[in-house]
Parts: sequence; structure tokens; C-alpha cells
Amino acid sequence: MSAERVGVAFEEDDPAASAHRIDGAAARIQSTAHRTGHRADRAVLAWGRWYTRDLPAEVAADRIAELESDVFEERAAAGDAAGAGRSIVGRAIRGVPADLAWRVARLRGLSLTAPRGTFPLALPALAHVATAMLLAWGVLIVVRVGAGMLDGSWAGARDLVAAGVVGLGLALIGSALSLVPEARWLGSLWLAVASYVLIRFGMYALIATSTTLSAFYTSALAEAILINRVMSAAGVLFFVSMAAWWLPSAKRLWVARPARVHGSAPLDPEGTTA
Repeated sequence: MSAERVGVAFEEDDPAASAHRIDGAAARIQSTAHRTGHRADRAVLAWGRWYTRDLPAEVAADRIAELESDVFEERAAAGDAAGAGRSIVGRAIRGVPADLAWRVARLRGLSLTAPRGTFPLALPALAHVATAMLLAWGVLIVVRVGAGMLDGSWAGARDLVAAGVVGLGLALIGSALSLVPEARWLGSLWLAVASYVLIRFGMYALIATSTTLSAFYTSALAEAILINRVMSAAGVLFFVSMAAWWLPSAKRLWVARPARVHGSAPLDPEGTTA
């Protein structure tokens, strides 16, 4: 037997070495479980921050504090038990309907106390529905044009293909920005551009992929052009209006900045030099 194998056999027979290996493995397992648990906690709190994102700051802060307390208590009760993170995430998933119901109740309360004519609940819902419809329209255009190009039936111009892809990309960026409260007005502007591109040129792209639409277009040319222009203008006007409606939520744009005097450093509101 070689010296290395003798050493390995001796180490295997040594209880202290075996205990050391077991302790090390247990520590690694506990460390992995600890990291997993923290990821679960962060995921639950991220969900809480998401569904309170556009509520008043004090309402959102109270809800997040309540959620943090619940997670802390459940974590403390579970200790280092395996599966604590899964239990926390599972409880959060089961509580999603209650969380959404809580959000709707708070939004309804805000709408009842909002100034007359502001529609704080109906207008955002309408904007999200319009965004979903615009995305569906863009996906339809890209899919139909792509299928026509693959089977060789596409008879349209290449710029219509580019317009569909670019318009869908703009719509995706705008929809992502509209989910961030501070950037919703900017997302609406992106969606306004996307709606013009997708409606104005997307209709012509669909006409090139459909014999039925092509027949309608050739038989009622003036009506088809009028419908196209009216729908394009309506989409742009709607999203620009939503951008104007959401713009006051970007409060940092309206913060008064102290003026410089003779090139000196700006002054803060208390009058001291910044």
C-alpha cells in the first residue's frame, strides 16, 4: 500500500477528521440555505415594493414595513430550518390576491377623495389597456410579415418590415417605462411614437399580407387612407395626453433651482452655500 493510500485510510479512520468534514459540509449547507433565504426575503419585499409603487409614500411605507415585519417574524420562527425560504415565498404567492385587493381598495379610496375630473383610477387602467392593445397589434404585424417573408408570399416593401420591428421595439420600451411611476410620462411619449409607426405603417404591412385587406384597400382607397390617418392621430393624441396627465408625478422636474449670483456657487433653500 502506498504512503498516500495509507494516509487516506488513516484519515478515514480518524474520528476527528471525519467530524471536521461533516461540520464543514454542514456549514456549507447552512450558508447556502442562508443565502437562499435572503433571496426569498428580497423577492417578497420586491413584490411589495412593486404593487405599492404608485401609491402615496406614507401608504407604501406602512405596507412595506408591515411586510418586513411579517417576513422577519416568520424567519425568526423558522430559525435555520430547511425550507424556510420556500415557505416565505409560498406564503407570499398565496397572498397575491389579498395584496392586489388591498391595492385596489387603496386606489379606490384615492379616487373617491381626488379632485373632480382627475380620474386617478380609470385613466391609468385605460392607458394600460391601450398599451396592451398596441403591443398586441405590433406583435400581429411582425408575426404576419415574418410568416409572409418565410413562405415567399410577402409583396410589400422592406421599409414596412423595418417599421413593424422598430414600432414594436418602441412599444416595448414605452410599456416598460410606463411601469415606473417616475418615468410613466416618458413611457407615454415613447408609446405615442410607437402608435404612429405601428398604426400608420403597420396597416399597410398587413394589407400586403392579406388578399382581403388588399381588396378592401383598392376598392375603397379614400376610406382606407382616412381610417388609417384618423387611427394614427387618435393613438398619438391619446398617449401624448397621458404623458401630460402623468407629467406632474415627475416632481423633480418642477423643483425650483436656486439661481447663481455673479457666477457664485448655488445657494440651498436655507441660504447657505452649497
